[in-house]
Amino acid sequence: MKRIFIATAIMAVFGGAISLSACTHAPRETPSPPANEETTDFTLAPYPVRLRADASLARITAPQSGYFDTGSWQIADDAPGERLITLALPSSNDITAAHWRLGASHDAKAISNCLTPPPNAHSRSTASIDGHDFQAFTLDDAGMSHFQRITGYRAVIDDTCYAIDLIVNGTRGEVYDPPREPPFSSERAMQRLHEINDGLSLP
Repeated sequence: MKRIFIATAIMAVFGGAISLSACTHAPRETPSPPANEETTDFTLAPYPVRLRADASLARITAPQSGYFDTGSWQIADDAPGERLITLALPSSNDITAAHWRLGASHDAKAISNCLTPPPNAHSRSTASIDGHDFQAFTLDDAGMSHFQRITGYRAVIDDTCYAIDLIVNGTRGEVYDPPREPPFSSERAMQRLHEINDGLSLP
């Protein structure tokens, strides 16, 4: 009787273990997060500024020229300053080009006028970039089938005027025969340029 009882107990334990095993789901694997886009880090000496940007953006180092001047350190180039970096969206061409530009100046006049937007600017507001308050404005211009849209940001930090200009410009494709399509819409281009601000590190 004792042996029968022990055998019965062992069977009951194993049976319960098998039953629990059948009801227990195998742990689910946590999906790996998607790989981040490749980025490039820029140190913009002699200013204490760093930028991490999408590696697909092209750095423009050659002098720029065109119907609208986009090569200065800022669009209201009324005082000495330095153009620290200009990045172009991929596929930018002569129909539509999109540039993100950062300029800076220690000049006294540049600092004094830093927060004053251009006379034809509109939609003035305040924006935060890397924890700093920037005066923001928008600007539209057109002429001879050319167009330009700008969103500008200005701030004085440690006796330095920082100027960020998001620029989308080009020629209206319908003036060509046959008409030409732009590589991207102005709205989408401006959205991507805004995203570059998130990678900026200021003093």
